Amino acid sequence: MDTNITLALLIIGSIISIYLAGRIAERRGRSFKIWAWIAAIIGPLALPLVFLFPNLHRKNGDHA
Repeated sequence: MDTNITLALLIIGSIISIYLAGRIAERRGRSFKIWAWIAAIIGPLALPLVFLFPNLHRKNGDHA
């Protein structure tokens, strides 16, 4: 019984991380669909990976 609950939580967490990675990437000027697939493949590790790439919505006058 505990393994069923653990598996269900793992699946729910993976689906949530897929959606979050896609939305965060989209807000940073990246493709939602590509980052959702990346998150589907590597799981929750895609969330910190999104932040390693530069923000494409940054204005020209802004610096790192």
